[in-house]
Amino acid sequence: MKYIKLFESFGNADSIAEEIDNWIESNSDYMSASSLEDKLKELIGSDDIKVTETVERSSEGNEYGEDWSTTIICAKYKGQDLMKVCVNSSKAYDFGKNSIIFRGLPSNKVVTAGFGVRFYFDKNLI
Repeated sequence: MKYIKLFESFGNADSIAEEIDNWIESNSDYMSASSLEDKLKELIGSDDIKVTETVERSSEGNEYGEDWSTTIICAKYKGQDLMKVCVNSSKAYDFGKNSIIFRGLPSNKVVTAGFGVRFYFDKNLI
């Protein structure tokens, strides 16, 4: 019943944020920019969403032979930042980076869980 209620109220920014949070949870092992773009277009009902990726290189893992770079997936809606989420070099959701980067932002700009910030989401744009 909860799923049906959410589906009927996707025009609400909080329900869209909750649905995206559920989607991230179920896709946390691999997230691509294109799949996030498709999901946002489906939920918002608009093709005016563009998603890009920015890689922040880190040399910290080099001594271990690992790539500790972070990719920030940014979704723009009508030219403004709607959503940002961090993934690691394997494209898996990076809870630690999201918690650190988006900590301290106003509650209408982030989606939180009981233990920290999950991702940036500007609820004022919806």
